Amino acid sequence: MLRLPLAETQALQSFARNRDVETCAVGLVLPVSASGGERFVVRQLDEVPDAAYAERTASAATLKPEFCIEIANRARAAGAGVLLAHTHPGESALQGFSSIDNAGERALASYFERRVPNGVHFAAVFTASGSHARRLGQVELVPLVGVGRVLAMPATHANEESEQYDRQVRAFGVPGQRAIQGLTIAIVGLGGTGSIVAQQLAYLGARAFVLVDPDKIEATNLNRLVGALPSDVGALKVDVAARHIAAINPSARCTTIVGDVLNEEVAARLTNADFIFGCTDSMASRALLNQLAYQCLIPCIDMGVGIGVLEDRVQYITGRTQMLSPGLPCLVCTDKLDAEQVRRELMTEDQRKRDPYIVGAQVPQPAVISLNSTMSSAAITMFLAAVTGVPSDARMLIYDGIRGSLRPAAMAPRPHCIACSYDGALARGSTWDLPKHTRGDHA
Repeated sequence: MLRLPLAETQALQSFARNRDVETCAVGLVLPVSASGGERFVVRQLDEVPDAAYAERTASAATLKPEFCIEIANRARAAGAGVLLAHTHPGESALQGFSSIDNAGERALASYFERRVPNGVHFAAVFTASGSHARRLGQVELVPLVGVGRVLAMPATHANEESEQYDRQVRAFGVPGQRAIQGLTIAIVGLGGTGSIVAQQLAYLGARAFVLVDPDKIEATNLNRLVGALPSDVGALKVDVAARHIAAINPSARCTTIVGDVLNEEVAARLTNADFIFGCTDSMASRALLNQLAYQCLIPCIDMGVGIGVLEDRVQYITGRTQMLSPGLPCLVCTDKLDAEQVRRELMTEDQRKRDPYIVGAQVPQPAVISLNSTMSSAAITMFLAAVTGVPSDARMLIYDGIRGSLRPAAMAPRPHCIACSYDGALARGSTWDLPKHTRGDHA
């Protein structure tokens, strides 16, 4: 699978629609897992300058040898592979690779394999309405996914139709239902909001889950943990969630991970997901998922609920649901990360005890199932908008429970942001480290 920011795929599709000649673009290809695998991200797919073309017509484009040398040198210096992309212009253009493409790629594949032997190289074709990708010089296609406000995926026909989903198919169509069923969805945190997200996704027909939580159920969880029974006290939250999903949707497959996402091995397993829901109340976990969303181009929806109580009276009820994806502002841009709290949560227990700036213990916060349900439902609707085309444009929502309002918030990403820009983590894949617990902390 090859993932790239949606804006870059849309730019090339626009070139295919509006230009009479082929347009080429070049990007760097990086793996999303340090152990390799079949998932890659594309970093900075830039249009080729006019001076780099040796030939450019409506049916062919050839790059000058000196420009190919420049591309190879850039990729080798970055420890990356190369994506060579071009357009097929016109509304009725050939969908896929042509015989001319096949012939030209053989020489290019040989060249880049020699000059950049440690990279994995790809070719892509963009038309006015589609995109196609493969390993450079090969025949078999690989999925090409554009990631942004929406998740633009290849159409799938693998899932059978079911009368069970008739009413929602009437809302967003068969392609939308198939998209839900074809995704691998990770839920990090199976508490108050995570258990509701799992339940709603199961009802929607999602079939592949990755469930991450280190904790067991306590009696104080029972007021808000959907699917849990009094007899489940002491059971693992991920096991109870998997049982509840299976009861709703027997065809679902659940991978359960008993661990903290801040442990390196656990975070690495999230790179196999297509979509992530962040349902954790840990600031450090939020920081990790925020970076992962942009670094590995895996969209994530983060949510949270806050209830302020003073002298036994509720002072405020707030909530937020925010999608993290290329082109959208991250948690750094929206000032939703407390750097000092992240630092504390990444410490070992011994380091916390010795830190003079950490005083007192963490106090459990108020939690009510109806408020968790409000934000979880908003998150699921946001997911449907991103995946199925449900016409809902908001990608950040703010809830005020006192006033009874749920309103969209529009913010732009900050230039040069450390998390969501090319100056930072965007599309770095496995070449950048994610936040993690200091060695010795097994919480």
